[in-house]
Amino acid sequence: MKIFKKLDDYLLHYYPSIWITRVHYFLPLGLGIFALLFFGNLTIGWSPKDDFPESYIAVVLMIIPILIYLVYWFVFQSRYNVAKSGGRMTLGFEYLNFFSYMLVFFMAFLIIVAVPLSNLYKVKINVNKEELIRDIENLNKGNVLVNNVGTITFTEYGTIEYYEVNYVYNYYIYDGEDYYSEVYPPAQLLSITRNEALIFIGDYIKSYNKYSHQRIQKTAQEILREREENLNVDNYYYSDDSWQTQYKLSELDERAHTGEWFDEFQEPWFWKITFGFIAFSSLLVWLFKQMKLRHFVIGFISICLTPLLVAIVGVIIFELLGYCGDEEKIVSLVCFFVYALLIYFSIRGYKAQTLNYTGYVMTMYLQFFLPLLPMFLWFYFIYQRNFSFIANEDDEMNLIYWCGWITGLLSILVFKPLYTKFGSLPARN
Repeated sequence: MKIFKKLDDYLLHYYPSIWITRVHYFLPLGLGIFALLFFGNLTIGWSPKDDFPESYIAVVLMIIPILIYLVYWFVFQSRYNVAKSGGRMTLGFEYLNFFSYMLVFFMAFLIIVAVPLSNLYKVKINVNKEELIRDIENLNKGNVLVNNVGTITFTEYGTIEYYEVNYVYNYYIYDGEDYYSEVYPPAQLLSITRNEALIFIGDYIKSYNKYSHQRIQKTAQEILREREENLNVDNYYYSDDSWQTQYKLSELDERAHTGEWFDEFQEPWFWKITFGFIAFSSLLVWLFKQMKLRHFVIGFISICLTPLLVAIVGVIIFELLGYCGDEEKIVSLVCFFVYALLIYFSIRGYKAQTLNYTGYVMTMYLQFFLPLLPMFLWFYFIYQRNFSFIANEDDEMNLIYWCGWITGLLSILVFKPLYTKFGSLPARN
């Protein structure tokens, strides 16, 4: 605690603009909560016999604690806002504070996903790729004999013939492109001896029992005798646990071959969308620092009730549905019209000799939605006209994304003088 006290005193005396963010308190607190959830969940353990650990309930349960964490931080740091509404903070510290807010929101995000990340990590460390591949081969070889799939023929020559049917099909190979493709090998007619059949069945039982709580109790000799006498008993393939085991092994096989043990956490767009949402949240906090509470509340309510927000939701829905028509163009034009109104009211408020409350709020309004402008420009001038300057759609999406980021960061540079001017204007009589 002495270290935190010294750090707190140092920031208060030398860097009050950083001290007011209270990041030096809430980051260690967030890291402690994350570590407690992550490593605490690891102690529960996971066995390949178990189903995949559940994560959704843990995420839902964390929503309220995270909201408390963020609201408490927001209120706590706002109480000591010595630079609020005065424009007395340098531009460098404005950006530093903005990224400090992002750290707090990112820590909140980590707390939410601590249990899912821990669950995925538990699965990864408890699965050996080489052993998994060997077990799947054993299950595939013995599948027909154990589960009585298809037709099994015992010939007069002492051999056993059948068409192989795999228990797990998910063999993934890299095909030279940027994705993996699933391969279904053609069924082959096998002719094996009784000794080979006993080995296949024995290996199947040994491998299957590693991944299921409902163990196969019969011996290889008993199962082979049932097949020879055509006894349709104990068909493991169609039992509930066998279906679950088959699905689990398919998932494990896919993750082992692709290396994607952490699902969407390894998707670049997952992190892009996450950091985009965090940046918007941080920008909202930054806006609060530039305005008086009454004006901020009015602006925040306006953001929630704005026609522009309706237009944004409309554009997203239209794009998800792949629909392109007159209604979609009208929605885009509504967006541009609202942007034009916001610019007009912002300029009008900036030129006024007294504080123009409408211009003040509309300026905040404009800055908050400005990072979305590149998306609307692309959507209206390129996507709807079926004309693209970039051949790769992923490149287009990346361009729009980073243009939005650049626009948002530059807005701090452009709008800071506006808030300084608004803060210095006398109120109307």
